[in-house]
Amino acid sequence: MNISADFGITVTDTIRKEEDKIIHAMDLSSDEISHARVRDLFPNFDFNSNKGFLAVTGGRHLELGNTIDSTPIIHVNEIDAIGEGSMNLAGLDKEESVIIVSAGSGTACIHAHKGNFLHCSGTGVGGGTVLGLSKLLLGTDNPEEIALLADKGNESEVDLILEDVVSGPIGQLPPTTTAVNFGKVSKVDGEFSKEDIAAGIVNLVGQTAARIATSVAMMFKAEQIVVVGRSPSFSGLRNSLEEAALITGFTPHFPKNGEYASALGALLVAEKNPPN
Repeated sequence: MNISADFGITVTDTIRKEEDKIIHAMDLSSDEISHARVRDLFPNFDFNSNKGFLAVTGGRHLELGNTIDSTPIIHVNEIDAIGEGSMNLAGLDKEESVIIVSAGSGTACIHAHKGNFLHCSGTGVGGGTVLGLSKLLLGTDNPEEIALLADKGNESEVDLILEDVVSGPIGQLPPTTTAVNFGKVSKVDGEFSKEDIAAGIVNLVGQTAARIATSVAMMFKAEQIVVVGRSPSFSGLRNSLEEAALITGFTPHFPKNGEYASALGALLVAEKNPPN
């Protein structure tokens, strides 16, 4: 049996491939990268009798060495893993020029073209930013609680939008376009609800990811943008990202199971280059 693990900053994703069936699991990441940690991630798995391989990517995967018991370990570059997995999940033609946005704790942009993957941009703003700012401003870093608050909030209660600051249109931008994230906070005296603050945080991150992705897509003349990772599970973040991308004419793809694109990609890359 072939298996894989992606050691993310926040979450570790694992894949088991049984015939043509993909079985995914996840666990909170640990500072420890060791054989003991791998055994914990794959309980009841016999690494002595397994005839397949373990593909690993992300984090400090190189510290695992080249075997665990008699099972070979194949190390896969994270950019290749994200690219291969994302293109597979999106079902796009590899001949197309595509920008892949890996929206995890941070945000990475990868250019995919003809089976080649290039890290071309990114930002430290991502899902980890949502959790960190929410802990500071809302007293919680629980993703489900933050998402519920953001869904009930309105970011324009904390953000300055174009119609707040200009008297007429700016190009093709709608009047509700964000002009200054959290700009109203310094301009208005009074309290702001947790819901509106949460919506503002999620909007800030979604717009930042979208603007970087669309800028890179135009630079590389890409036809498509694909978004993977866990951050799009925040519905507000996904909506903000989509709306910001639409301004420049892009409709991003959010493939099903995008949260484990990297773990899947590690497995697919390793299958192309199996151990001898």
